[in-house]
Amino acid sequence: MNPTFSMETVNAAYVAYFRFNNARTLSTATPSQLNIIQDDDLTAFIDPTRRYDNQILITHADAVLGLDAFLPHYHESTPPEIHVAPSAVNEALSKTLIEKGYVPAYAHEFLALAAEAYQPGSQASAVRVEMWGNDQADEFLALLKTSGLTCDDDIWQAKRHLYCSETFRCYVAYVDEIPCAWATTFFDGKTAILANAYTQAAFRKQGCQTALLHQRIQDAVAQGANRLLTDVMPDSASSKNCKAVGFSTHTIRTVWEKALS
Repeated sequence: MNPTFSMETVNAAYVAYFRFNNARTLSTATPSQLNIIQDDDLTAFIDPTRRYDNQILITHADAVLGLDAFLPHYHESTPPEIHVAPSAVNEALSKTLIEKGYVPAYAHEFLALAAEAYQPGSQASAVRVEMWGNDQADEFLALLKTSGLTCDDDIWQAKRHLYCSETFRCYVAYVDEIPCAWATTFFDGKTAILANAYTQAAFRKQGCQTALLHQRIQDAVAQGANRLLTDVMPDSASSKNCKAVGFSTHTIRTVWEKALS
């Protein structure tokens, strides 16, 4: 395995990003209670204040032996998603998860790109991309709201400083000078995590996300990032777009969810 993309390096970057997302969420003003427990076989993310911040990442088959020690940390109303890496897949783990009321829900593909492997290709496009600074954070929130996001003003004022920053860069695509699509990059040392891509319905299939992808990669490399990460649904348009510029599959995890009773 390329040492730039060792499992330890990638997992550490995603843990840092998880912490950041837990802090910046606009869904609640409740103070975070995030607790992250890591051992050789799994990582548990626990936060009863945030429904979607309860997860268990299983990276080794032996985790099945200690799973019972971790599940009691979760509140009944916020059961964790359980993400299983390929290295952990085995019959005993699957049987245990099923017995505990879990079912496989979907696959999650993680992609990686070394800076030197970036393939810029042809980028002729009528789409223009800008990176917005913190002085445009209010405008960025207004743009986010066009996707259906809601946010109370007191929550925004408490978390506004986390948006459109040097750590969490926010990029906006324009078509005919209309801001209509966006995406972000989170920096953790020399790692850049690309995420949160969205295009308004009326402007889809015009190259917005391709333009945003190239701009973010070029900016990340210019900032000194030597590894870029992103996650997509397997076989999706996003996966194909990323692979066209040099990303390759780092791993594909199976996500198990608590079955509805």
